[in-house]
Amino acid sequence: MKRLTYILAFLLVIMFPAAAYGATHARLIIDNQEVTGLDVPPIIIDDRVMVPARGVFERMDGIVEWNYRHRQVTVLHNNDVLVMTINETVAWLNGELLIMDTPPVIINDRTLIPLRFPAEAFGFDVDWDEEGRAAIINTVDNGTPETPHDPPSENIPEEPTHQPDGHLDPPPEQNYQPDSNLSTDISSTPIISEPHPTTNITALRTPIDTGAMAYTIIASSAISSVNHFLLLDNRLVVDIYNARANISGPFVAYGPVREVRHSQFSRSPYVTRIVFEMAIQTEFSVSLSYDRRTLTIAFTQNNISITPASNTYMDTLLIRGGFQPSIRLSAANYPHYLAIYIDNAVASSVGEFFLSGVFVSHYVAEQHSNGVMLVRVFMHSGWPAVSLEHGLDYVSVIIHRGLDGIRYDFWSRELRLSRDVIHYMDITQVRRNNEYLLNRYTLTLPIAAYGLGLGSLYVADNYLNSVVVRRTSAGYAQLIFETSRVMALTIHETYDEYIIRVRLPQDIHQFIVVIDPGHGGRDPGAVHHGVRESNVVLAISHMVAERLSRHDNIQVYMTRHTDVFVPLSERVSFANQMADLFVSVHANAVNNRPNVSGIETWYTPHSREVGFTSRQFAQIIQRHMIEATGAVDRGARTTPNFVVTRDTTMPAVLLEVGFLSNAQEAARLASTAHQQLLAQAIYEGILEALMRL
Repeated sequence: MKRLTYILAFLLVIMFPAAAYGATHARLIIDNQEVTGLDVPPIIIDDRVMVPARGVFERMDGIVEWNYRHRQVTVLHNNDVLVMTINETVAWLNGELLIMDTPPVIINDRTLIPLRFPAEAFGFDVDWDEEGRAAIINTVDNGTPETPHDPPSENIPEEPTHQPDGHLDPPPEQNYQPDSNLSTDISSTPIISEPHPTTNITALRTPIDTGAMAYTIIASSAISSVNHFLLLDNRLVVDIYNARANISGPFVAYGPVREVRHSQFSRSPYVTRIVFEMAIQTEFSVSLSYDRRTLTIAFTQNNISITPASNTYMDTLLIRGGFQPSIRLSAANYPHYLAIYIDNAVASSVGEFFLSGVFVSHYVAEQHSNGVMLVRVFMHSGWPAVSLEHGLDYVSVIIHRGLDGIRYDFWSRELRLSRDVIHYMDITQVRRNNEYLLNRYTLTLPIAAYGLGLGSLYVADNYLNSVVVRRTSAGYAQLIFETSRVMALTIHETYDEYIIRVRLPQDIHQFIVVIDPGHGGRDPGAVHHGVRESNVVLAISHMVAERLSRHDNIQVYMTRHTDVFVPLSERVSFANQMADLFVSVHANAVNNRPNVSGIETWYTPHSREVGFTSRQFAQIIQRHMIEATGAVDRGARTTPNFVVTRDTTMPAVLLEVGFLSNAQEAARLASTAHQQLLAQAIYEGILEALMRL
């Protein structure tokens, strides 16, 4: 009987598609001309105007592609690429996730998509004429916008009514840079999309290869489409559509680029993503060669001038450019000279210049290599302290006297405290406060503050920015290390000095685990039955971290400790600094299905993984959670779309510890006892995984 019902329903769709969907026909007017002759006429389904994708958007100079295997329709218009999946409300616009209120459907072997969403995504005006039952599209802005009128009860929102669960990149309006102070795109001609077969990206040439401040991407055949956008954290993202990534890194970062990485961002359709982590603000351009096989990302170089100055107390080198210079200090030639490397720079003048200052005898400016300027600063004697002051288009390097009894050894990254000033200190009584999320590490010394003096020692060696010496209310000396990244400090003593070493965490810890409590702050995650996801996962994460911290050979970090918002990109970059394992803790929810329950663990397989993999890690964690809780086992599952598993560089998992949309499971997740049960299971899973590393 059930089979007969399915057959009758299928025949109903074939013979009477509009009736089967409760639909009525509508008219379509594009740029004041009614569209006729479509193989499937526009219809209204659940108060939404649905149109045949190819028939409509090809009339607006678009390109429509259909992926039968993945049931996806891709619409390319100028420089925009929109990917939609049949019967799913998740869509991708230029590689960014959006939520539609109506999914595409297939009726009578024809793909119908909601009209308003893609039309407005491509910047068209959409209107509704109730009297004429017509959808109206204007592809050209005539300067007289009208108030749109929707079909009955349509009320299509301008923004998604449901935000994704925090596992994916934020919507484009949160990502695209609105600030003119960030890097600026000076591309003069947009890259027009053209239909071409799938190509292979075979090489990425860096400035060392190209001889210019540019990165060149080589394809085996013509590239169909390219999209690029700049994120608020100054990451330049270049998406190459219909392209397989047949390249391998790491790639040389140069000039204004701190890091270059790539991924096969999508396989349906194929999208190769190249990400440039920008170290400084600069202009760039993205261009495609005439044969569409070479894509060039070029950066503007900074024209640098240097103005020296000196007074009784200090020497100064004012380094000025068209925009703020990016400088690196190196003490590799200590104590001979201080090296100042200026990235993405062209020297306006080179040669030897004499200063005869308090500390500096002379300096030499040269074009060290393509895109890098080098200034070598020679001292009369000794090794003074160095401070930096930053302005809109300059950096001042200030060379001055250091604090009494304190000096920093650039070569060994050691802060040395002289016993001439500190006669005795019990280093086992030094109190530590590692505020790593603020890039700050504080040591409170069991000595009086007056011996060291008060003030700041500026370092800026890509590890340590400065050390501030201050006095606590109880009179003890306190050293505040302002770091450029997460660091670790060790303390030992010699006959002459107390030595504080600045080290990377991976240099001194056997295992490093990063726990990522999902959501937080303005992003509460799922909220059901009075329970907020961000609060539940934070509590569980603290419990896991507390258990891990009992082991001397494990260092645990968290991406947030309180109810604050942390962008996904920051969570990923934080973990990529040092983590051996990454665990992101979330709670699940699904609308209109209150009986769905259970635990699932997500991972993203990576071609770079060797040995222990994210898949193995996910299976271990999932097994421990199910055994501990007896919950429904929804399995270890894979996805390419979760940022925190896709872009991390170590075995990484995203845990969904239960469904808040299920009243019984929400009550359990809100209880401390159940949170402790989950935390213990996650902790034991991490320990088992660490044994396999």
